[in-house]
Amino acid sequence: MSTFSGKIQEIPNISVDRFDDNNLQSEAYFLSHCHYDHMIGLNRDNFQNILINNNKFLYVSDVSCEILTKMYPKIRSNIKVLDMYTPTSVMLKDKNISVIPLPAGHCPGSVMFLFEGNNTCILYTGDYRINKGDFKKFKSFYNSFNEVKAIDKIYLDTTFFLKRYLKFPKREESLNELCNIIKEWTCRDKYHIVKLVTSAKYGYEYAFNEIYKKVGMPVHVNRDIYEFYSIIPEMDNSVTVDGALTQIHSSCGTTYQSMCSIPLKCKLKIVKISAIRWQQDKLENGLSFLKSDIHYLCYSTHASYEEGVELIKFLKPKSIEACVMYNDPYNNVEIMKLIQENLEELKREEAVEDKPKLFETKAADTETVSSSLESDSCPFNDDFGILDSPPRKNVQKDKTDSEAATNEVEENIVQEVTDEVSYSVENESTDIGILDSSLKEKEEEVLCKSRIDNLIEFEKKKKIEGEIEEEKVYNLSNESSSCSDDIVILDSPPRVSLEEEILKKSEPNLVNDIIESPPRKKLK
Repeated sequence: MSTFSGKIQEIPNISVDRFDDNNLQSEAYFLSHCHYDHMIGLNRDNFQNILINNNKFLYVSDVSCEILTKMYPKIRSNIKVLDMYTPTSVMLKDKNISVIPLPAGHCPGSVMFLFEGNNTCILYTGDYRINKGDFKKFKSFYNSFNEVKAIDKIYLDTTFFLKRYLKFPKREESLNELCNIIKEWTCRDKYHIVKLVTSAKYGYEYAFNEIYKKVGMPVHVNRDIYEFYSIIPEMDNSVTVDGALTQIHSSCGTTYQSMCSIPLKCKLKIVKISAIRWQQDKLENGLSFLKSDIHYLCYSTHASYEEGVELIKFLKPKSIEACVMYNDPYNNVEIMKLIQENLEELKREEAVEDKPKLFETKAADTETVSSSLESDSCPFNDDFGILDSPPRKNVQKDKTDSEAATNEVEENIVQEVTDEVSYSVENESTDIGILDSSLKEKEEEVLCKSRIDNLIEFEKKKKIEGEIEEEKVYNLSNESSSCSDDIVILDSPPRVSLEEEILKKSEPNLVNDIIESPPRKKLK
């Protein structure tokens, strides 16, 4: 049963599902569904007169509108219908808000309200029961970038937001089980009667409709309940006040918990429909069980704890307010504790998402180490004193590096020549206009091969000459460093630079013009 006060703190000048006391000062009113615990004050003259005299409106679904106009024709013109999934602008004195009704799955005409405006986004669930995964199908929960909207607060149905009500069977599964129990009993003969015991006066619209569809008989109820159900369009044939027309009876006595009298020769099966007694351990044995001639069946029109948690994880609200509290304070403490735990879990998940991913951290560390090794201030140089020692040659590595460099040069040559020849042949073909594609390809191949061979040969010669000169310099350096201090090197021939060698090979006549280097002095 709802214990919600009716006031949305973030939008203080509206009221939802409560129409008395401080709510009479609101500028606009909203009703999620037509069950009496959500309609407190709506039937009173002071509220209805406020609507009429101040031109205020009550916003509801189309089904709820049909029910209310039959119950309270006086306020017919003050009831406005909200189209499902469609944003509607509501005019208030200081600002406008947008409201989107979404199906709640609790009873015919039941809706949730998504309020947006004044830099806030609020979801009021009312009583709801949505199958797991179906929330993600509601497009109204997504913005224009296909991201889930930032929800500031959820006003949540906490009827079963307790871990002992971890999960419930789907409503379709429960109703199939109920119809099978009824058919198995009533098909024996007309004297086999079923009594349905419910835990509330209203809220069994879906169950009675399904019984009529699958069993083919209406449910016998008392006059008071019949008048309410009869104004719901979907229930035209599902209930009756004539007990002789059916073998199924529910709340047909003077109160909703009592039953009409039946002939002594009738055989009675009692089926209790509820969710309160179905804690998690009992569901392990199935949807129903028989005890002391009473058949107990699990059936819920409110969300289980799991379904409530799924909604919270999907929308990630900043805060949550419980709309159903128990008379038992221990239950209320547990509900508030579970709400807080779920909000803290959302914060932890958000913190984890903000941290860098593992592969990003590794990549950053690698780059840092690499840059530090390449810098001049690398600590290894000073610590180990290796600046003065000659580098060791790694023959295998040098060979591999040399081969790789040669291959890279050859690949570059091939690509450059191919592009050049292709361009040349294409231009010639365009000018002459007689070369076909096959001739062009053949000519390109010949030219490419010739130029590639020449260029590769030239590069190889350059590389060999360079290696020879490097070897000379390296050997000479070793000989010089191995000499003792008293060795005179005046008689050693002057060094000839690499430029002189090249010049000598290319222009022999110019060698004599080069100034000889002075003789070296004796080393002390």
